[in-house]
Amino acid sequence: MSYAPLEWDDFADAAATVSPGTPLSLTQLENIRRMVEKLNSYNASASLMSDAALADVLRGHVLDSLTLLPLIRRANLHEGRLVDVGTGGGFPGLVLAIAEPALRVTLMDATRKKTAYLERACEELGLDVDVLHARAEDAAHDPALRESFDIAVCRALGPWPVVLELTLPFCTTGGVLLGQRGYDASSEAVAHAETAALLGGRVVGIEQVGVETGLENRHVITVEKVESTPPRYPRKAGIPAKRPLI
Repeated sequence: MSYAPLEWDDFADAAATVSPGTPLSLTQLENIRRMVEKLNSYNASASLMSDAALADVLRGHVLDSLTLLPLIRRANLHEGRLVDVGTGGGFPGLVLAIAEPALRVTLMDATRKKTAYLERACEELGLDVDVLHARAEDAAHDPALRESFDIAVCRALGPWPVVLELTLPFCTTGGVLLGQRGYDASSEAVAHAETAALLGGRVVGIEQVGVETGLENRHVITVEKVESTPPRYPRKAGIPAKRPLI
């Protein structure tokens, strides 16, 4: 089933559907509106995302980001440290920073034009968010960042074993990776359970999210960090994508 692009007048109700319990305040809704305006304006010169993605950014990106909030709150990690690896235009991390101010959010991306936009957007929105221009393969070996986050999130890092290698090293033991995936999430999680274990993780949940608001085939795989990631991971920049762990 296809849906017409979500309009702003319908956004608040849709957001309450995907993240019930704590509705977004008027200030938070206004900040999301301003964030989308800035994204549209900056995208014209920086090409942060495709025109097709922008056409339904409220549903396909903002609502999709908000589907993580119930999982974060259920795990009682809403005041924890969160890193968004490969954040792109700020999804899901920037949206989560607006929706859950107690989160201590770091947005990481390897593309300078994207982190430049995020730095500007966070400053103009008055958000206390760290923006890091770095490759995950390098940043994960920084003692200040390695195994120091309660939550790692990602939307578009590539195949699942690549996601595991580039995110789990950031999670502290007892923390979680929330991986946003498509229709084949269950088969991915099963096929690469040994990879997760190699990196110190264990899949503890797979949930379909956002069905009520037209988010088709969206799932979140929750991976708990049960032990430290071996020091050699992640491998050098580019290697995880070229030679994924299997």
